[in-house]
Amino acid sequence: MIFGFELTLFLYVMLAALFRLLWGFSQPIALITLAVCNSVLLGLANSLLLLFVSVQIGFVLGLYFIGVRFPSVAKHISWLAFLGLIPFNLQLWFGDAIASSGLLVPLQGGPDPLIVWTAGTLFVVIKSFVALREAILAKGFRFLPTLAGLTFVPSFPAGPIFGSKPFLPTAIPDKLDIREIAVSVMKLGWGAAALYVIAPALRDVAVQTPEAGWGTVADIYLMFGALFFDFSGYTLIAISVAAFFGVTLPENFNRPYLATSIREFWQRWHMSISAFVGTYLFKPFVRETGLPRTGIFLAFVAVGLWHEFTLTYLLWGIGHGAALSLAMKPPKAWRQAMSKLPPWLQKLIGWALTMTWVALLSYIANGLFWSLT
Repeated sequence: MIFGFELTLFLYVMLAALFRLLWGFSQPIALITLAVCNSVLLGLANSLLLLFVSVQIGFVLGLYFIGVRFPSVAKHISWLAFLGLIPFNLQLWFGDAIASSGLLVPLQGGPDPLIVWTAGTLFVVIKSFVALREAILAKGFRFLPTLAGLTFVPSFPAGPIFGSKPFLPTAIPDKLDIREIAVSVMKLGWGAAALYVIAPALRDVAVQTPEAGWGTVADIYLMFGALFFDFSGYTLIAISVAAFFGVTLPENFNRPYLATSIREFWQRWHMSISAFVGTYLFKPFVRETGLPRTGIFLAFVAVGLWHEFTLTYLLWGIGHGAALSLAMKPPKAWRQAMSKLPPWLQKLIGWALTMTWVALLSYIANGLFWSLT
């Protein structure tokens, strides 16, 4: 969490209590209070984060009004929201100067400030695009739900991806279900354990492995495991904290380590980005061109560059795009060879290949592979 787990949890439990109290009195006032508190906390964490979010929201609001004026090109104009990735990539040149621009240094237990900038601003750009497309479809820009969602601190650095819908008054119940809150508390505990116990333990083991031979192989798998528990723990905490407000954020992970193919992996891993890719990139491209394999390849190249405009993330996008494209129509020789094996062995081979490929691509994307040479 940006301010560490304990402080963030304390602040947002108190804010959730205030939000629910105000919700029964005035829904707009409750949303305004949440948005203002989110914004203040973002400004304390990093003044440039608040400036970036403010400019991005103003930018997409301007794009919405242009779309209203020229409805025939509204959907095409919405893609200009991704111009926000230009300042997002300023960290490649300015790095620590951007990360240290906050008025408050993140407390112990908080993430690397540079990660907060890179991941947080990336998610803001994608979520602002989704909110803009929702506004175009609904023929009305939902300003307060969009502002509350884009600035919601628990989900800021790690998602999941959503637009304005979870924070719409019609999506938030008047009364909370005590059973759902109890489940959220249990999820919160598991998310905290994954983020603050399991992920660091796996990284510590990876650091202690030898730097050559089988040590490198182990390092690849261990670092990917750490990434999974880190990422999934973070998003599970965000989903759980949002539930205290009565807000339902989309699930982001569904046991990806059980995936026996690259296609199944992306149905289980970071599901909100998979839904985004399918809705806004892959399906429209296929409808226009009839080329699904090309569409999925180009979509993941774009996703790789959205993560970070670097060679390593370009290779990550190419690797996932190529694997997904190949999975749509595997070579005939491969299909014939696999058909001769028993089903359990097919699944075992598929699982091993999938986990190895995604772990290796993650290792490359994070620049760890080049440290070996």
